[in-house]
Amino acid sequence: MKKLLSLVLTLALALSLCVPAMAASESMTNFQKTATYNNQFSDVSASYWATPSIKLCYEYGFMKGTTPKQFSPTGALTVAEAIVMADRLHEIYTTGQSTLTNGEPWYQTYVDYALENGIVQAGDFTSYTAKATRGQMAYLFSRALPASVLPSINNVQTLPDVTSSTKYSQEIFSLYNAGVLTGSDVFGTFKPNDNIIRAEAAAILTRVALPEQRKTVVLMKQVQWGNAKIAVPQSAGAGVTENGYFSVSSQQDLCVAVANAATDKNFKGYNITKLFTPDSMSQMIATAFSTNDVQFKNMGTKTVTFGALKAYRTTGSALFNEGNYNCVVYTYISGDTMSMILLMAYENDIALQNMANGLMVGGVTASPQF
Repeated sequence: MKKLLSLVLTLALALSLCVPAMAASESMTNFQKTATYNNQFSDVSASYWATPSIKLCYEYGFMKGTTPKQFSPTGALTVAEAIVMADRLHEIYTTGQSTLTNGEPWYQTYVDYALENGIVQAGDFTSYTAKATRGQMAYLFSRALPASVLPSINNVQTLPDVTSSTKYSQEIFSLYNAGVLTGSDVFGTFKPNDNIIRAEAAAILTRVALPEQRKTVVLMKQVQWGNAKIAVPQSAGAGVTENGYFSVSSQQDLCVAVANAATDKNFKGYNITKLFTPDSMSQMIATAFSTNDVQFKNMGTKTVTFGALKAYRTTGSALFNEGNYNCVVYTYISGDTMSMILLMAYENDIALQNMANGLMVGGVTASPQF
């Protein structure tokens, strides 16, 4: 009996040693930090716009430096290098680790992996050593992970430079709606044919792999009013002129733009800063716009410029019965006309910021930006 029991135990132990370890299943939780970033890249300053993304890419193993101490954030990427990054995303997502190594030529292993896993198709690229475009990067990164882990959080339907006939348009719109792409301006301009730089790739990589890094966007369109182009959300309706006021609103994005102009020959030759101090401008706006139904509070005014044109930007709150709207007011004199443009948004700081930064007077946006 003892011999039989011993045999059974020995057999059980042998069987347990033969059972392979469970392979990691496909999951976003497979993305884990594997290194610590200690500011080792001397060409990446703390204030650089892409520094947070570069740090995350290094720590999660998505990108390395061009040297141990250089990241080369403005350096271009080749198509082969972009494929390597897409492969890393796919392999870590599916297996929990990145194991691919160089072949002959150095990128062949990565191209083969991308072909085998449907990231690319034969004939997609004529040269793997050519510089990668922003459109090509969108194509690769959108196919590196299943569509199910890139759900829509935005509703982007139009872009200034991407139409249904644009190459990779489906992948580009998919990444905009997933919060991975945000565009180069408040209108969502993508520049699909421009070469992508390493810093931009780092930002896209982190948003694809890490959902908490994805961005909610409210993209703008332009509405002409006098010598100004007012930026309003794409969902906004047509502008309406009534009682001397021009207004355009978006119920979906809970925001409105209201513009008014006053012409007086005495304005000619003056800029707004010569007629009003910042404090008097704040007081004038609070008084002019406040009614029985709305009160403007906490108004503060600073000088900005639209090219050579001086203007005031006044910020504060508009208190309505139904809630509190944040607002931005631009006031300027052009020729013999003083113009005032009021922008308001209810609990939508993104829309307000984009309206404020997208407003153009004489073809120029405000400096500094809001």
